[in-house]
Amino acid sequence: MGRESLISNIFNLLVLQGMNYIMPLVTFPYLVRVLGVDQYGVLSFSLAVSSYFILVTDYGFNLSATRQVSIHRDSPKKLEEIFSSVMLIKFLLMAICFLLMLFLIFLIEYFMQLKNLLLLSFGMVVGQILFPVWFFQGIERMKYITYLSIVAKLIFTLGIFLFVREKLDVWLVPLLNSIGILIVGLISTFLIVRKFKVKFSVPKREVISFYLKDGWNIFTSNLAILGYKNNSIVLLGFYLDPVNLGFYSIGKKIFEAINGLNVVISQAFFPSVSQAQVSVGYSISSRLRDLFSISLILSIVIFFSTFFFADFISYLVSGEQQPIVIEILQLLAVALFIIGINVPAVQYLLATGNSKRFSFIVWVGVLVDLILLFVLVPTYDYRGALYSTLISEILITISLYYSSYLIYNAHR
Repeated sequence: MGRESLISNIFNLLVLQGMNYIMPLVTFPYLVRVLGVDQYGVLSFSLAVSSYFILVTDYGFNLSATRQVSIHRDSPKKLEEIFSSVMLIKFLLMAICFLLMLFLIFLIEYFMQLKNLLLLSFGMVVGQILFPVWFFQGIERMKYITYLSIVAKLIFTLGIFLFVREKLDVWLVPLLNSIGILIVGLISTFLIVRKFKVKFSVPKREVISFYLKDGWNIFTSNLAILGYKNNSIVLLGFYLDPVNLGFYSIGKKIFEAINGLNVVISQAFFPSVSQAQVSVGYSISSRLRDLFSISLILSIVIFFSTFFFADFISYLVSGEQQPIVIEILQLLAVALFIIGINVPAVQYLLATGNSKRFSFIVWVGVLVDLILLFVLVPTYDYRGALYSTLISEILITISLYYSSYLIYNAHR
């Protein structure tokens, strides 16, 4: 991929991430004020549960399918095979997830109380399936992702201000979110079929098996990563009162928005890093060196900005300098730095075919995180969750770079 295309992709992803900043900044204060911190906490809990289903249906295709499309972008027949296999697998996984959600609703009383929010949130799962971001990333047409995502966010944001007026309107939030992503999902699927001439065909069993195996290690790694993102909210939902859960959810939401900058760089570089590593093998490609430099600089900027402006960010989002939110942001500023600098190591392992090792490292981290959550949360509540995240991220980053170092030296 040329440098101009890379810059274009980064620009489009930055525009998209800019919308991810702006929209929450606009809707956060409004939702907190209209719904109340307690209802916002309950809403965050139900959305956290739904995100697990989104992850399952995404499988490992956010990276594995992107890589396959990037490699075979000039082969229409191969693109049809990839598209058909991935979409079929996603819909099968969606059916399993829906049955699992119904089972949880009838099994757990707390889930039964939130059944309306959970069911409405499931529309987001369907929308994410229909919105094949992995395909557009693979062919490096990021502008489509950007434009369509902006449409979805505008629908959601305008709907929030028009229809959400009181606490009882909390159910409209997941509904509007689902409507927005469903609309752009249908449009994007239409574009792939009509503009890029990619048709759906029923793939053979061995073909489906190949793509399942290809994405498995990345899927398990993503499941672990999502654990860092949502395990604490789900667990704290059973320990904290709704108000403190709401404040914690606000802090975590800001953290995720800021971490989106790391995601932008990772997504923009991954197709070109994958191609560059094919030609140099286990050596360090120039594109990977560029990624390391950019990630390091960005991580330093994010750390200082988040730590020293936590009070301002809290005021901007929640309407007040809330001590809990400020404390969460300052502690997670360290996590933001750690996550940022591990991006090059992650891409080196994946691009050199060491996804199993990457998956193992992340799963060890998530197990440590889960153990620490159950040990620390009962005593330190939300602070225990923050300590768990920091310790786990440090362990993962050290392991990622050490493994990359061993692989690099073994093939010199």
